[in-house]
Amino acid sequence: MMTIISISLTPELLDRLEEFVKSRGYSSRSEAVRDAIRNLLAEYELSRLERGRVIATITVISRHERHDVDERLTRLRHEYDYIVSGDMHIHLGKDYCLEIYIAEGDVDEIMEFIGRIRAIRGIQQVKYTIVPISE
Repeated sequence: MMTIISISLTPELLDRLEEFVKSRGYSSRSEAVRDAIRNLLAEYELSRLERGRVIATITVISRHERHDVDERLTRLRHEYDYIVSGDMHIHLGKDYCLEIYIAEGDVDEIMEFIGRIRAIRGIQQVKYTIVPISE
């Protein structure tokens, strides 16, 4: 038995989901969303298994028109100044902004920073790479 939930999507995101479902051969939108949730949870669980210091690259894409996102990211970057050693802001055409962060710290701190970025309304995508470092 499965529980039915409801989510809100922008028309653009729904169109992209429909295209994704068709191109990947999912039987339904629900199956694609379940797969995405399983992947996200697996990523979360994997991050919880790792301990120690890491270096991370964090890539964030947002809509250029959402200036509030840039302001929130800047405030957040300063809040995590103790782990963020550098960042770069690039415009991708006229519609998108790309932010790249380089961070070093305890894996829990890095994952907290990533989680806070993901929680910002208007963020389109967040991807990261984590590399353990020995001290």
